[in-house]
Amino acid sequence: MAMFPSCLPGCLFTLMLVQWLSLGTEAPFEVLGPLEPILALVGEDSELPCYLSPNVSAEHMELRWFRNTLSPAVMLYQDGQEQEGEQMPEYQARVTLVTDNITAGHAALRIHGIRVFDEGVYGCSFKDNQARREAFLQLRVAALGSDPHISMEVLESGEIRLECTSVGWYPEPQVWWRTPIGEKFLSTSESKSPDQEGLFTVAASVIIRDTSVENVSCCVHNLLLGQQKEVGISVAAPSNTIWIFIVVAVFMGLTGIFITWQLCRKYIKEKTKDERGPIELNKAQLHAVKVTLDGDTAHSHLRLSEDSKSVRLEGFRQKLPENPERFDSWPCVLGKNQFTSKKHYWEVEVGDRTDWLLGVCRENVMKKGFILMSPTNGFWVVECSEKGYWALAPLRVLLSLPEAPCRIGIFVDYESGAVSFYNVNDGSHIYSFTNISFSGTLRPIFCLWSCGDKPLTICPVATGEPEEVRVSVDAQAHQRLLPPVEEDSACGVTDNH
Repeated sequence: MAMFPSCLPGCLFTLMLVQWLSLGTEAPFEVLGPLEPILALVGEDSELPCYLSPNVSAEHMELRWFRNTLSPAVMLYQDGQEQEGEQMPEYQARVTLVTDNITAGHAALRIHGIRVFDEGVYGCSFKDNQARREAFLQLRVAALGSDPHISMEVLESGEIRLECTSVGWYPEPQVWWRTPIGEKFLSTSESKSPDQEGLFTVAASVIIRDTSVENVSCCVHNLLLGQQKEVGISVAAPSNTIWIFIVVAVFMGLTGIFITWQLCRKYIKEKTKDERGPIELNKAQLHAVKVTLDGDTAHSHLRLSEDSKSVRLEGFRQKLPENPERFDSWPCVLGKNQFTSKKHYWEVEVGDRTDWLLGVCRENVMKKGFILMSPTNGFWVVECSEKGYWALAPLRVLLSLPEAPCRIGIFVDYESGAVSFYNVNDGSHIYSFTNISFSGTLRPIFCLWSCGDKPLTICPVATGEPEEVRVSVDAQAHQRLLPPVEEDSACGVTDNH
């Protein structure tokens, strides 16, 4: 299941009108939703509306809002009431159905207390006795953080160091310094890190060397909202008495900060050590294997080369033989490698893509229709989506990574019952599924959600041979592939996340 593109709206909403055929007949209605993304603020409520065309009553239909898979659902309305038994835990007691105009075919999902996790693509499904139809819509989440706070330190050289901090921003904001006349300063250091809720804390510092500067302000800007918060401070040369007071105050403040930093560092170090997993990266790499792809399992939008060492995500469905082992909704492919014992490791170059899923699964997992990818169903995978990184555990885990990984290392320890993921670039641990009782055969799995111009590459680890498996995409197409896809063409719209 880090971590969260401008092409999404234009690409998604052509595909969002693609519907499943029900009972082999033309449905008497279509489901429509808003074409533009819905913007919601963290902590507030937001509604995701859908409606029928023509405006027939939906009072006795099954209404379902969902993410990734039909079940479990975000919200299920059936037999005239909400059904909580089939609901995702993350949305229990957080959503209600707005049915004021349900007799005219209008209904909306109301999400209470919006969180960063809620950002993404939602589907709404209306079903009667004859057919089911769906539409897809996008929810964008934003948060305006706290007022900036500026602290000042007078250096021995006489220069002034300013540090600006602010918390609670989403998405990642911009920070800059400027004088009252608009002259901007470059920060000498800057950090932006998400907390457990996905909200960003920013800290930026600058050193003022120009003694003629009397006032400076720090501005934190949210590009999505088009709003900012700014605070100023006077940096005029103080008198000796005030200077001594400032030095003493700053020293005491820095002492407190240093002690707090040491405690936090110790806590983070211990927490990281506890979560790091059963083996370090350099030891995992000793068990490197060559991974190739199994064309008999590849979704029909994936094109494999003759030597089965590369695969492309095409913008159209290929005519391929019917195969019970082939994925027909999610654009995924399995590796040919079969793991029934021992330890196995491979690496995948992801670059700066934000739409992939990697890991391992049982050989006999469901490959047809909507698939809930979780350990319960035999999937141990990590996903990158919407600039967020997630471990798809029974409860999705938002991963806070210090930097975006360009190469992912995947390690399977069959006997110990663990699947671990690493950022190969800096050797850090990303996430581990542990205490697993494996049974049967495991195989690598690769999914690519959208067309784009950057490839995924499965890289040799220990041999240094030039062989590699490329997972690439059609540079001519820039849209998100949303399952299930029933038409021959899936990439027919240019880009507008």
